[in-house]
Amino acid sequence: MAAAALILTALVVWLNARGVVRLQRPEVAPKPQRQVLRVWVIEGWIGSTAWLEKQGAVFERAHPGVNLRIRRAQAEELMSPGAVPPDVVLFAPGVMDAPDTLLAPLAGALPVRDELAVAGRWRGQQYGVPVAMGGYAMLVNSARIAPSERGILLEETLRAAAKPQKGKQPAQYALACAADGALAYPTALLAVGGALSGGWPQGMLALKQDGVLPKDFVACTPDKAYSDFVSGQVSALLATQREIRKFHALVGAGKGFDAWTQVASQPMTDQLLLCGIVGGQADDARETLCAAWLTQLTGADAQQALTGYGLFPVRGDVAGYDPGEATTLYRMQQVLAGPELLVPNAFDWAAQRESLAARTALALMHGGVAVVTEQGFVP
Repeated sequence: MAAAALILTALVVWLNARGVVRLQRPEVAPKPQRQVLRVWVIEGWIGSTAWLEKQGAVFERAHPGVNLRIRRAQAEELMSPGAVPPDVVLFAPGVMDAPDTLLAPLAGALPVRDELAVAGRWRGQQYGVPVAMGGYAMLVNSARIAPSERGILLEETLRAAAKPQKGKQPAQYALACAADGALAYPTALLAVGGALSGGWPQGMLALKQDGVLPKDFVACTPDKAYSDFVSGQVSALLATQREIRKFHALVGAGKGFDAWTQVASQPMTDQLLLCGIVGGQADDARETLCAAWLTQLTGADAQQALTGYGLFPVRGDVAGYDPGEATTLYRMQQVLAGPELLVPNAFDWAAQRESLAARTALALMHGGVAVVTEQGFVP
């Protein structure tokens, strides 16, 4: 019997070598079809795409065969003649003003707070959904302005902060406020209720004339404003979470000084990262993948992971920062979590930002003007 089996096997091998019989090799598993999903990021405030890259890796593991390609882009690339648009675009307010020419309306409910979701609505339809946000707080040098002044920074306090202290190098200015063309730092300052007496006192012009405020205190770059604060040139800085984290790291390295923060009593933010799906997808499978990517970014795990990158979740059911580990960011998150949060409409923001900058200049000259209403930003 064994000899017969060996003879049969030898015969099959001999016939296979001559093309008479072909042995069929069993397939272990079918190869997944490769598909590229192109994601463009157009923003100027998060500072890094590390969170997105991390979530992209999670997404690829959950979708074998999908290659998620994330790249930074400029707003003008979206409408460049002959340009191949991405499948998904992540963008900041002001990047586009006519979303219906590029993005597809989003269907279905996502677990994003409604007071944030309104930022992505256009003519009654949802074209973008916020997936991350930032905020503002006042960073104050404790040696110049005591923590006991945490409630209200009166004009007298600001003037005192600019005076030389015995045995110490004097601060040249009391307050710095940065502007970079994309965010509305000056408007944020106006929204920090109680930061100055009455929000924006009649004496602001006098403070400018007294030299307490630098001439460019609503026009200097974020880097210069931060540098002036760290070097002791100003006593208080209207900061984003990026400057606050950077300063805390400096203190941790033994190179900073004692400081405290004051968060806004009337919270606002224009630091939003929205996600939209480009219209005209070639097939339903690609459109489904795009929707799955948006679902991934707004999922509870991805939202909690934002805290590792100094960002804030856009869901109301995510714990976010631990008050024992990140006290300042936790306090900022608590303020941003309120239903009274003001956010700009992403597709009107370019025009609104210019108007608000003009109002800020007017406030400096005449002691204050109304900047926001109960309905939101004033165009």
